[in-house]
Amino acid sequence: MTTTVMRSIILNCVRDDSDLPLAYRWLYKYHVAESISQFAPYVTRYCTYRALPVPPDGEDFGTYNWIMTEHYWLINPIPPHGLAFGEHFTPEFMECTRQPVDNDLRDPRWKGTPEGYHPIVFAFHPVFWEQDFKGSQRTIEDGPNYRWLICFKYPEGVSPEEGDDWFLNKLAPQFVELPQLNRFITSKILDEPRMCPFYRIAELWFDNSKQWHKAIVENKDKFAKPFWAKNSPFPYIESYKDFVGIFLLDRPESDHLTQFRGYITTR
Repeated sequence: MTTTVMRSIILNCVRDDSDLPLAYRWLYKYHVAESISQFAPYVTRYCTYRALPVPPDGEDFGTYNWIMTEHYWLINPIPPHGLAFGEHFTPEFMECTRQPVDNDLRDPRWKGTPEGYHPIVFAFHPVFWEQDFKGSQRTIEDGPNYRWLICFKYPEGVSPEEGDDWFLNKLAPQFVELPQLNRFITSKILDEPRMCPFYRIAELWFDNSKQWHKAIVENKDKFAKPFWAKNSPFPYIESYKDFVGIFLLDRPESDHLTQFRGYITTR
């Protein structure tokens, strides 16, 4: 097991808002307590961020609509064996979160499609961002942050070097020039542990959804197109299969290790 400290993100999607009562009941009645019981000795941060509403045209970019969960790990948390308890989930939960009911909860096999499954995204990356393109001096006093977190992989037959040549050397400089963009950071997703098919993670921050739309959607035909692209316009790769994302605030809905007190209901 690796001893490298690392961060992970988990993206969950629901079919629509009618699924939120079931999904949140699973999260707070079962999952948070089970998770803390399992990994409290070797995790330093365990937070959930509620996804912001999907903006106009957001589904064209593989947007997930429920939550992002964040961990900071002291060890590799995916051992081949040795855990005393499994995790509780039901077919109803799998259905409402747009997953195959015969999968494990975070099955690394991938069946994501624009109209069908939106499997849970579980990606590990370094604690510190590997490339910092814009906004390194930004502080919390500089204003609100509308965070666009994206994960993606290059199509079959495109090497990581070919893909990164496009993303880092051609697309990234265009992003940096967007006046609406305040922050832009990216890292490669770790191969150990490997729990998703994606190759790279990035965050792009704006003031709000209108500024994101103006920067990204209104310029989607102008961004550099890689020679290997089969789809147009940007992101040039298939949403919900090769490209997914979520819109977030910079403050979590709950920091579970310090705030969780059980499934306490109102009367």
